Amino acid sequence: MPIIKWEENFSVGVKEIDDQHKRIIEILNRIYKMISDNQIENSAVEQILKDLHEYADTHFSTEEIYFREFDYDKADSHIEAHDDYRRRVEEFRVKNKAGLAKETLYELSDFMNGWWVWHINNTDKEYTECFHRHGLY
Repeated sequence: MPIIKWEENFSVGVKEIDDQHKRIIEILNRIYKMISDNQIENSAVEQILKDLHEYADTHFSTEEIYFREFDYDKADSHIEAHDDYRRRVEEFRVKNKAGLAKETLYELSDFMNGWWVWHINNTDKEYTECFHRHGLY
């Protein structure tokens, strides 16, 4: 059973981005399952980190294209948050490669829960009005 379920209050009002956010929730639930099942191996953690990296490339690129297209006024700070996320994921990859899978996964879980919950429910929702004004739903 997933720990986090998609709820409409997570929606930013843009289907493409909501669908991408649903994907990150799936990844978060995989992290929680690994922890609860105590199935923590370096290769599995590396796969999670790879998925998070690929997800970020796709999702952040989507948002950033719209930021430029719509001249979003908070684009710089939002992109800075994306860059911070990318740096953190890379730090987790280095730690995991050092053989610290369990420590990495627990820290990753804490980071992801805090970062994504805040980011989706606050930072991302700030662009909804701008995107809607330009016809993106």
